[in-house]
Amino acid sequence: MKFLVEIDRPNPGFAMTNEAARTFMDSVILPTLGRGEQLAADGLILAGGPVAGRIALRFIADVESAARLDDILTSIPLWGVAETRVTPLIEFSDRRAHVLTLLRHVTPGDA
Repeated sequence: MKFLVEIDRPNPGFAMTNEAARTFMDSVILPTLGRGEQLAADGLILAGGPVAGRIALRFIADVESAARLDDILTSIPLWGVAETRVTPLIEFSDRRAHVLTLLRHVTPGDA
């Protein structure tokens, strides 16, 4: 199954001190980038990456189940301090088959 994953760290509403920013980069940002690179190398992330200019990720994950995706997401250090949205995706061919089935059941003049 393919999923669109959107991970956004909300703006905390205050400026971090230099020390806090360094700690955040060392403990969250760099490990998140490393985990993303590993997931991509393992073929679990098909496309995407960090969002330019933001503390956010966008990617397409290809995994066998929503439960497996949940395991993966919770292994990303940014996940613990971010808002995450997951959108299940279907294949174009699956949607085409569904639309063709719908068309067979619609008679001219309906709608």
